[in-house]
Amino acid sequence: MARERAMAIFIGLIMIFSVGGFALSYAGRNVNPPRNTIPTIVERELNPEEVVSVLRSGRVLIENFYTENCSGCVERNAVLENFANSLDGFVVLEEVKANETKLQMIGTGGKIVSLENESITEDNLMDIFCDIAIAQPNECLLREI
Repeated sequence: MARERAMAIFIGLIMIFSVGGFALSYAGRNVNPPRNTIPTIVERELNPEEVVSVLRSGRVLIENFYTENCSGCVERNAVLENFANSLDGFVVLEEVKANETKLQMIGTGGKIVSLENESITEDNLMDIFCDIAIAQPNECLLREI
């Protein structure tokens, strides 16, 4: 009888210590790993790993490549920067002075929309953004009402 009681106490202690050990090992983990620290507005060309990281995080990438002597780029860049800042956490704006011009929006699903021939206004950008974005802010959801 004493042997059975000692065995029961031993099994009970193993169970208690295993629960405590599991709790301690779980508490030591980083439950929320740090999100990639790519800012909302980037003034350099992103490497392919950074582009994939932006798209995997559910954000939309706006690529704005323009030449140094671009005549209407100051106003366009201001509109794009305001748009990106208003959707912080949903958009990454890549602004690069380059030898070529390219203006496009890339969605998480790989959908690419050229903005070259589009009117660059915040309303137009929001319409295109809401069409291709998977993670949508309240502004997109409220537009449908």
